[in-house]
Amino acid sequence: MITGISILPTATPESEPRLSPWVEKYRWRFEAYHKGLERVMPTVHRFCSDVLQHASQPNVEPYWLTILGPSGVGKTLALKQAFRLLSRNEHLWEIPTISGTRFARCAHIVPGEDLTDWSAPKDFGSYDLLYIEDIGAGATGDKGSGAVLASRVTELLQYRTGRWTMMDANLSRKLIAQQLDPRIASRLKRDGSILLELSSDIPDFNDR
Repeated sequence: MITGISILPTATPESEPRLSPWVEKYRWRFEAYHKGLERVMPTVHRFCSDVLQHASQPNVEPYWLTILGPSGVGKTLALKQAFRLLSRNEHLWEIPTISGTRFARCAHIVPGEDLTDWSAPKDFGSYDLLYIEDIGAGATGDKGSGAVLASRVTELLQYRTGRWTMMDANLSRKLIAQQLDPRIASRLKRDGSILLELSSDIPDFNDR
């Protein structure tokens, strides 16, 4: 099972914008060894292309891309490559300012390591591109520190409205609602976001 919400629901292969040349020539490393993974890389490619071509595609607003599924299926591999491509080419999507333009600010964070400070959600919330690796990391443990971290993840995502954001998790959307916050689970499928949820029957890559 794989579910997704397209940002361009009426698009056809003929009408959908071409991928950015930077995305097409990038040396991607990913093997869709299971049928349930076939939509992962095309969706990642589309996201990267939308980011890089945003200035020339006014109909495409910044959105979120989230991949949920069991450990070892390639979620992090795919999004780490996407982040590497986008962060290395931040000069291609300069951000307008009052005095001119600036390069985009990008960050790759793990909640259990990078959201331990109370000010971190607001700080990372302003970045132009944010990749949150394993959004449940450290937030599903004890009721004390885990609850605090879950609250900071929720706060961070409130700041991410209308900003390019990538996320992955070993949790299903249902478990995110139960163990983190129902508001997080809801936001993953709103505001033009794309959610790919992989079934638990997809095996670990190393156990093929």
